[in-house]
Amino acid sequence: MNLSIPILIADEHEEIRILQREMLTKHGFFHLVEAHTKEEAEQLMEDNQFVIIHKNMLNDRLMRKILKTNNFLIVFQTDDQETLSLAAYFGVKHLINVPYSAKSLVERINALMN
Repeated sequence: MNLSIPILIADEHEEIRILQREMLTKHGFFHLVEAHTKEEAEQLMEDNQFVIIHKNMLNDRLMRKILKTNNFLIVFQTDDQETLSLAAYFGVKHLINVPYSAKSLVERINALMN
């Protein structure tokens, strides 16, 4: 587990960002940055950080930038075929669907960081 890697939490809903932040800090992740718009996410995104982004925040330009970081999770609803199609188009395999637990979120992050 690499707790020193900064994590960008990108979700338009403040409640979700707070929940994710609480889940992550409880498990020792303290280098957290939050974005509530696509534009803010794009500005805050850095090369050596992990990105947790809600599918509503994605557009082609942001998706390409995220793919370059290679450390990301896209959060989506289980029955959201549009996101699954977009993920398949870009070759994305790093998806986590709602609902998820703190344990499953942290396990996925740790697996992708190693």
